[in-house]
Amino acid sequence: MRVIRLLCERNLGNSPTRVIKQLRENHSEEWLQRLARYTTQCVDFLSRPGVLPVKLQEPPEPTVVPSCNQDILTRLDEIHARITSTYGSVLKMDSTKKITKKLAGTARGTGLWLTSVGNEFGQVLISVLTAQEGARLDMMVDGLVKRYQQAGVDPPAVLYVDCGCCTEVGETKLKTRFRGWPDLMVRLDIWHFMRRIALGCTTDAHQLYPIFMSRLSACIFEWDAADLSVLREAKRALLMSQGWPSLVDEDVNKHLTREELALHCRRRTRGEENTILLLERLFAELLSSKGNDSLGVPLLDRERMEHIWSVQKKHVKCIQDPPGVVLYTETGSLTKGGVLLKTYRCARGSTSLESFHLHLNRFIP
Repeated sequence: MRVIRLLCERNLGNSPTRVIKQLRENHSEEWLQRLARYTTQCVDFLSRPGVLPVKLQEPPEPTVVPSCNQDILTRLDEIHARITSTYGSVLKMDSTKKITKKLAGTARGTGLWLTSVGNEFGQVLISVLTAQEGARLDMMVDGLVKRYQQAGVDPPAVLYVDCGCCTEVGETKLKTRFRGWPDLMVRLDIWHFMRRIALGCTTDAHQLYPIFMSRLSACIFEWDAADLSVLREAKRALLMSQGWPSLVDEDVNKHLTREELALHCRRRTRGEENTILLLERLFAELLSSKGNDSLGVPLLDRERMEHIWSVQKKHVKCIQDPPGVVLYTETGSLTKGGVLLKTYRCARGSTSLESFHLHLNRFIP
Protein backbone atom coordinates (compact mmCIF):
# COMPACT_ATOMS: atom_id res chain seq x y z
CA MET A 1 0.00 0.00 0.00
CA ARG A 2 2.88 2.39 0.73
CA VAL A 3 4.25 1.87 -2.77
CA ILE A 4 0.79 2.51 -4.25
CA ARG A 5 0.54 5.75 -2.26
CA LEU A 6 3.91 6.85 -3.62
CA LEU A 7 2.74 6.13 -7.16
CA CYS A 8 -0.46 8.10 -6.57
CA GLU A 9 1.61 11.08 -5.44
CA ARG A 10 3.68 11.00 -8.65
CA ASN A 11 3.23 14.06 -10.82
CA LEU A 12 5.32 16.25 -13.08
CA GLY A 13 7.80 16.92 -10.29
CA ASN A 14 7.88 13.37 -8.94
CA SER A 15 9.34 10.96 -11.47
CA PRO A 16 9.75 7.15 -11.05
CA THR A 17 13.36 7.87 -10.02
CA ARG A 18 12.04 9.83 -7.08
CA VAL A 19 9.78 6.89 -6.12
CA ILE A 20 12.75 4.49 -6.20
CA LYS A 21 14.85 6.81 -4.03
CA GLN A 22 11.96 7.21 -1.60
CA LEU A 23 11.59 3.42 -1.31
CA ARG A 24 15.31 3.03 -0.58
CA GLU A 25 15.10 5.78 2.01
CA ASN A 26 12.10 4.10 3.65
CA HIS A 27 13.96 0.77 3.80
CA SER A 28 16.99 2.50 5.34
CA GLU A 29 14.86 4.20 7.99
CA GLU A 30 13.19 0.90 8.85
CA TRP A 31 16.60 -0.80 9.21
CA LEU A 32 17.85 2.02 11.47
CA GLN A 33 14.77 1.76 13.67
CA ARG A 34 15.23 -1.99 14.08
CA LEU A 35 18.95 -1.50 14.75
CA ALA A 36 18.13 1.05 17.46
CA ARG A 37 15.67 -1.36 19.11
CA TYR A 38 18.23 -4.18 18.97
CA THR A 39 21.08 -2.15 20.49
CA THR A 40 18.76 -0.80 23.20
CA GLN A 41 17.83 -4.34 24.19
CA CYS A 42 21.49 -5.37 24.12
CA VAL A 43 22.53 -2.51 26.42
CA ASP A 44 19.73 -3.40 28.82
CA PHE A 45 20.81 -7.08 28.82
CA LEU A 46 24.50 -6.22 29.39
CA SER A 47 23.64 -3.98 32.34
CA ARG A 48 22.22 -6.93 34.25
CA PRO A 49 24.60 -8.79 36.65
CA GLY A 50 25.82 -12.21 35.48
CA VAL A 51 28.42 -14.91 36.24
CA LEU A 52 29.61 -15.63 32.70
CA PRO A 53 30.67 -13.07 30.10
CA VAL A 54 28.04 -12.33 27.51
CA LYS A 55 28.83 -12.10 23.81
CA LEU A 56 26.15 -10.56 21.63
CA GLN A 57 25.66 -11.14 17.95
CA GLU A 58 26.48 -8.29 15.59
CA PRO A 59 23.39 -6.80 13.88
CA PRO A 60 22.97 -7.80 10.21
CA GLU A 61 24.02 -5.45 7.45
CA PRO A 62 21.23 -3.65 5.59
CA THR A 63 20.00 -5.62 2.60
CA VAL A 64 19.71 -4.20 -0.88
CA VAL A 65 16.19 -3.19 -1.85
CA PRO A 66 14.93 -5.97 -4.16
CA SER A 67 14.25 -5.09 -7.77
CA CYS A 68 12.61 -6.79 -10.74
CA ASN A 69 15.09 -5.99 -13.49
CA GLN A 70 14.68 -9.41 -15.09
CA ASP A 71 10.96 -9.78 -14.41
CA ILE A 72 9.85 -8.46 -17.80
CA LEU A 73 12.16 -10.92 -19.57
CA THR A 74 10.46 -13.87 -17.87
CA ARG A 75 7.08 -12.67 -19.18
CA LEU A 76 8.23 -11.52 -22.60
CA ASP A 77 6.28 -14.15 -24.54
CA GLU A 78 3.08 -13.38 -22.63
CA ILE A 79 3.47 -9.62 -23.13
CA HIS A 80 4.18 -10.11 -26.84
CA ALA A 81 1.09 -12.32 -27.19
CA ARG A 82 -1.13 -9.76 -25.44
CA ILE A 83 0.09 -6.85 -27.56
CA THR A 84 -0.15 -8.71 -30.86
CA SER A 85 -3.68 -9.85 -29.99
CA THR A 86 -4.95 -6.26 -29.94
CA TYR A 87 -6.94 -4.97 -32.92
CA GLY A 88 -9.32 -2.15 -33.80
CA SER A 89 -11.47 -0.70 -36.56
CA VAL A 90 -10.49 2.94 -35.95
CA LEU A 91 -6.72 3.39 -35.79
CA LYS A 92 -4.62 6.41 -34.85
CA MET A 93 -0.94 6.94 -35.70
CA ASP A 94 1.33 9.50 -34.07
CA SER A 95 5.08 10.13 -33.86
CA THR A 96 7.14 12.00 -31.27
CA LYS A 97 10.78 12.94 -30.67
CA LYS A 98 10.52 13.77 -26.98
CA ILE A 99 10.88 10.19 -25.73
CA THR A 100 13.86 9.27 -27.92
CA LYS A 101 15.78 12.22 -26.47
CA LYS A 102 15.80 10.36 -23.14
CA LEU A 103 17.75 7.39 -24.51
CA ALA A 104 21.06 7.00 -22.67
CA GLY A 105 24.15 4.80 -22.89
CA THR A 106 24.83 2.84 -26.05
CA ALA A 107 21.25 3.48 -27.24
CA ARG A 108 21.73 7.24 -27.26
CA GLY A 109 21.29 8.70 -30.73
CA THR A 110 20.19 5.43 -32.33
CA GLY A 111 16.52 6.43 -32.56
CA LEU A 112 15.02 9.73 -33.63
CA TRP A 113 11.28 8.98 -33.70
CA LEU A 114 8.90 6.93 -31.58
CA THR A 115 5.88 5.99 -33.68
CA SER A 116 2.82 4.31 -32.17
CA VAL A 117 -0.46 3.00 -33.52
CA GLY A 118 -3.52 2.83 -31.25
CA ASN A 119 -7.17 1.87 -31.57
CA GLU A 120 -10.53 3.37 -30.62
CA PHE A 121 -10.32 1.91 -27.08
CA GLY A 122 -7.09 3.70 -26.20
CA GLN A 123 -5.04 0.51 -26.56
CA VAL A 124 -1.64 0.59 -28.25
CA LEU A 125 -1.19 -1.92 -31.07
CA ILE A 126 2.49 -1.27 -31.71
CA SER A 127 5.29 1.19 -30.91
CA VAL A 128 8.55 1.33 -32.84
CA LEU A 129 11.75 3.38 -32.69
CA THR A 130 13.07 4.54 -36.05
CA ALA A 131 16.04 6.59 -37.21
CA GLN A 132 13.75 8.64 -39.43
CA GLU A 133 10.07 9.05 -40.21
CA GLY A 134 9.03 7.71 -43.60
CA ALA A 135 10.26 4.59 -45.34
CA ARG A 136 11.45 3.12 -42.04
CA LEU A 137 7.82 2.63 -41.04
CA ASP A 138 7.10 0.21 -43.88
CA MET A 139 8.10 -2.81 -41.77
CA MET A 140 5.78 -1.68 -38.97
CA VAL A 141 2.84 -1.30 -41.35
CA ASP A 142 3.54 -4.62 -43.06
CA GLY A 143 3.59 -6.29 -39.65
CA LEU A 144 0.22 -4.78 -38.74
CA VAL A 145 -1.37 -5.86 -42.01
CA LYS A 146 0.02 -9.37 -41.57
CA ARG A 147 -1.28 -9.51 -37.99
CA TYR A 148 -4.83 -8.74 -39.11
CA GLN A 149 -4.63 -11.23 -41.97
CA GLN A 150 -3.32 -14.10 -39.83
CA ALA A 151 -5.98 -13.50 -37.17
CA GLY A 152 -8.79 -13.31 -39.73
CA VAL A 153 -9.85 -9.91 -38.39
CA ASP A 154 -11.56 -7.36 -40.64
CA PRO A 155 -9.14 -4.58 -41.62
CA PRO A 156 -9.64 -1.16 -39.99
CA ALA A 157 -11.95 1.33 -41.65
CA VAL A 158 -10.24 4.63 -40.85
CA LEU A 159 -6.82 5.93 -39.78
CA TYR A 160 -6.41 9.29 -38.00
CA VAL A 161 -3.09 11.12 -38.46
CA ASP A 162 -1.70 14.60 -37.83
CA CYS A 163 -0.14 15.06 -41.28
CA GLY A 164 0.09 13.44 -44.72
CA CYS A 165 -3.66 12.96 -45.03
CA CYS A 166 -4.04 13.96 -48.68
CA THR A 167 -2.20 15.07 -51.80
CA GLU A 168 -3.15 16.98 -54.93
CA VAL A 169 -1.74 14.39 -57.35
CA GLY A 170 -1.83 10.60 -57.03
CA GLU A 171 -1.86 8.68 -53.75
CA THR A 172 -0.40 9.87 -50.48
CA LYS A 173 2.61 8.15 -48.94
CA LEU A 174 0.32 6.82 -46.22
CA LYS A 175 -2.08 5.21 -48.70
CA THR A 176 0.89 3.65 -50.49
CA ARG A 177 2.31 2.43 -47.20
CA PHE A 178 -1.03 0.89 -46.17
CA ARG A 179 -1.59 -0.67 -49.60
CA GLY A 180 -2.48 -3.94 -47.84
CA TRP A 181 -5.71 -2.19 -46.75
CA PRO A 182 -6.97 -0.59 -49.98
CA ASP A 183 -10.29 0.52 -48.41
CA LEU A 184 -8.64 2.31 -45.46
CA MET A 185 -9.80 5.94 -45.17
CA VAL A 186 -7.18 8.41 -43.93
CA ARG A 187 -8.47 11.35 -41.89
CA LEU A 188 -6.77 14.39 -40.37
CA ASP A 189 -7.10 14.91 -36.62
CA ILE A 190 -9.45 17.87 -36.17
CA TRP A 191 -7.56 19.37 -33.24
CA HIS A 192 -4.41 19.60 -35.39
CA PHE A 193 -6.45 21.27 -38.13
CA MET A 194 -7.77 23.82 -35.63
CA ARG A 195 -4.26 24.49 -34.34
CA ARG A 196 -3.10 25.16 -37.89
CA ILE A 197 -5.90 27.70 -38.36
CA ALA A 198 -5.15 29.27 -34.97
CA LEU A 199 -1.65 30.19 -36.18
CA GLY A 200 -3.34 33.07 -37.99
CA CYS A 201 -4.04 34.75 -34.64
CA THR A 202 -1.79 37.58 -33.53
CA THR A 203 -1.46 36.00 -30.07
CA ASP A 204 -3.17 33.28 -28.05
CA ALA A 205 -3.38 35.74 -25.14
CA HIS A 206 -5.92 37.87 -27.04
CA GLN A 207 -9.24 38.49 -25.28
CA LEU A 208 -11.18 36.93 -28.17
CA TYR A 209 -8.94 33.87 -28.62
CA PRO A 210 -11.04 31.46 -26.47
CA ILE A 211 -14.21 32.64 -28.24
CA PHE A 212 -12.52 32.16 -31.61
CA MET A 213 -11.52 28.57 -30.80
CA SER A 214 -15.03 27.80 -29.53
CA ARG A 215 -16.66 29.20 -32.67
CA LEU A 216 -14.09 27.41 -34.82
CA SER A 217 -15.20 24.13 -33.25
CA ALA A 218 -18.86 25.07 -33.78
CA CYS A 219 -18.17 25.62 -37.49
CA ILE A 220 -16.85 22.06 -37.76
CA PHE A 221 -19.14 20.12 -35.39
CA GLU A 222 -22.84 19.97 -34.63
CA TRP A 223 -24.41 18.21 -31.65
CA ASP A 224 -26.87 15.38 -32.06
CA ALA A 225 -30.28 17.02 -31.56
CA ALA A 226 -31.85 14.03 -29.77
CA ASP A 227 -28.96 13.65 -27.31
CA LEU A 228 -28.93 17.38 -26.60
CA SER A 229 -32.68 17.43 -25.99
CA VAL A 230 -32.49 14.61 -23.42
CA LEU A 231 -29.56 16.30 -21.66
CA ARG A 232 -31.48 19.60 -21.50
CA GLU A 233 -34.46 17.80 -19.99
CA ALA A 234 -32.26 16.18 -17.34
CA LYS A 235 -30.47 19.44 -16.55
CA ARG A 236 -33.76 21.35 -16.31
CA ALA A 237 -35.18 18.76 -13.88
CA LEU A 238 -31.98 18.87 -11.81
CA LEU A 239 -32.06 22.68 -11.58
CA MET A 240 -35.74 22.68 -10.62
CA SER A 241 -35.00 20.17 -7.83
CA GLN A 242 -32.42 22.67 -6.54
CA GLY A 243 -35.00 25.47 -6.37
CA TRP A 244 -34.59 27.02 -9.81
CA PRO A 245 -37.72 28.05 -11.74
CA SER A 246 -38.62 26.37 -15.02
CA LEU A 247 -36.06 27.55 -17.62
CA VAL A 248 -36.27 27.79 -21.39
CA ASP A 249 -33.74 25.94 -23.55
CA GLU A 250 -31.47 28.98 -24.00
CA ASP A 251 -31.13 29.41 -20.23
CA VAL A 252 -30.57 25.68 -19.67
CA ASN A 253 -27.75 25.75 -22.24
CA LYS A 254 -25.88 28.23 -20.06
CA HIS A 255 -25.77 25.64 -17.25
CA LEU A 256 -24.50 22.79 -19.42
CA THR A 257 -20.79 22.15 -18.90
CA ARG A 258 -18.34 21.02 -21.54
CA GLU A 259 -17.80 17.77 -19.66
CA GLU A 260 -21.53 16.98 -19.62
CA LEU A 261 -21.85 17.61 -23.34
CA ALA A 262 -18.84 15.42 -24.16
CA LEU A 263 -20.09 12.60 -21.92
CA HIS A 264 -23.75 12.46 -22.92
CA CYS A 265 -23.97 13.95 -26.44
CA ARG A 266 -22.59 12.76 -29.75
CA ARG A 267 -21.19 15.11 -32.38
CA ARG A 268 -20.83 14.90 -36.13
CA THR A 269 -19.09 17.03 -38.72
CA ARG A 270 -21.19 19.42 -40.80
CA GLY A 271 -19.95 18.40 -44.25
CA GLU A 272 -17.29 19.95 -46.46
CA GLU A 273 -19.32 22.68 -48.16
CA ASN A 274 -21.16 23.80 -45.03
CA THR A 275 -17.92 23.85 -43.00
CA ILE A 276 -16.12 25.99 -45.59
CA LEU A 277 -19.05 28.43 -45.72
CA LEU A 278 -19.20 28.80 -41.92
CA LEU A 279 -15.42 29.17 -41.56
CA GLU A 280 -15.22 31.87 -44.23
CA ARG A 281 -18.07 33.76 -42.53
CA LEU A 282 -16.21 33.53 -39.22
CA PHE A 283 -12.96 34.81 -40.74
CA ALA A 284 -14.75 37.67 -42.50
CA GLU A 285 -16.43 38.72 -39.26
CA LEU A 286 -13.27 38.60 -37.15
CA LEU A 287 -11.15 40.36 -39.79
CA SER A 288 -13.48 43.35 -39.38
CA SER A 289 -13.66 45.65 -36.38
CA LYS A 290 -15.53 42.91 -34.48
CA GLY A 291 -12.24 41.04 -34.20
CA ASN A 292 -10.57 43.80 -32.15
CA ASP A 293 -10.23 43.74 -28.38
CA SER A 294 -10.97 46.64 -26.02
CA LEU A 295 -7.62 48.24 -26.94
CA GLY A 296 -8.21 47.90 -30.67
CA VAL A 297 -5.74 45.04 -31.17
CA PRO A 298 -6.99 42.68 -33.91
CA LEU A 299 -7.30 38.96 -33.21
CA LEU A 300 -6.38 37.82 -36.72
CA ASP A 301 -3.43 38.81 -38.87
CA ARG A 302 -5.09 39.34 -42.25
CA GLU A 303 -2.15 38.44 -44.49
CA ARG A 304 -1.17 35.40 -42.43
CA MET A 305 -4.74 34.12 -42.09
CA GLU A 306 -5.44 34.47 -45.81
CA HIS A 307 -2.32 32.45 -46.59
CA ILE A 308 -3.14 29.78 -43.99
CA TRP A 309 -6.70 29.42 -45.23
CA SER A 310 -5.59 29.12 -48.86
CA VAL A 311 -3.34 26.21 -47.82
CA GLN A 312 -5.63 24.51 -45.29
CA LYS A 313 -8.92 24.85 -47.17
CA LYS A 314 -8.22 21.63 -49.08
CA HIS A 315 -8.00 19.74 -45.78
CA VAL A 316 -11.62 20.46 -44.81
CA LYS A 317 -12.65 17.29 -46.61
CA CYS A 318 -10.01 15.35 -44.62
CA ILE A 319 -11.59 16.21 -41.25
CA GLN A 320 -15.10 15.04 -42.16
CA ASP A 321 -16.44 11.92 -40.44
CA PRO A 322 -15.93 8.83 -42.61
CA PRO A 323 -19.26 7.58 -43.98
CA GLY A 324 -20.58 4.34 -42.51
CA VAL A 325 -18.14 4.30 -39.57
CA VAL A 326 -19.56 4.37 -36.03
CA LEU A 327 -17.36 6.71 -34.00
CA TYR A 328 -19.26 6.54 -30.70
CA THR A 329 -19.54 3.61 -28.31
CA GLU A 330 -22.13 3.50 -25.53
CA THR A 331 -20.24 2.87 -22.28
CA GLY A 332 -23.07 2.98 -19.73
CA SER A 333 -25.73 5.23 -18.28
CA LEU A 334 -26.46 7.42 -15.27
CA THR A 335 -29.47 9.21 -13.83
CA LYS A 336 -29.56 12.99 -13.53
CA GLY A 337 -32.66 14.85 -12.40
CA GLY A 338 -34.64 11.63 -12.66
CA VAL A 339 -33.76 11.27 -16.36
CA LEU A 340 -31.68 8.35 -17.63
CA LEU A 341 -28.70 9.59 -19.66
CA LYS A 342 -26.45 7.41 -21.81
CA THR A 343 -22.68 7.89 -21.68
CA TYR A 344 -20.49 7.68 -24.77
CA ARG A 345 -16.85 7.27 -25.70
CA CYS A 346 -15.65 8.90 -28.93
CA ALA A 347 -13.14 7.23 -31.26
CA ARG A 348 -12.52 10.34 -33.39
CA GLY A 349 -9.02 11.81 -33.56
CA SER A 350 -5.61 10.87 -32.20
CA THR A 351 -5.82 12.53 -28.78
CA SER A 352 -5.69 9.24 -26.85
CA LEU A 353 -2.43 8.25 -28.55
CA GLU A 354 -0.87 11.65 -27.91
CA SER A 355 -1.85 11.28 -24.25
CA PHE A 356 -0.03 7.92 -24.21
CA HIS A 357 3.13 9.58 -25.55
CA LEU A 358 2.78 12.37 -22.99
CA HIS A 359 2.48 9.79 -20.20
CA LEU A 360 5.61 7.97 -21.42
CA ASN A 361 7.56 11.20 -21.59
CA ARG A 362 6.60 12.10 -18.01
CA PHE A 363 7.12 8.60 -16.63
CA ILE A 364 10.58 7.92 -18.09
CA PRO A 365 13.18 9.69 -15.91
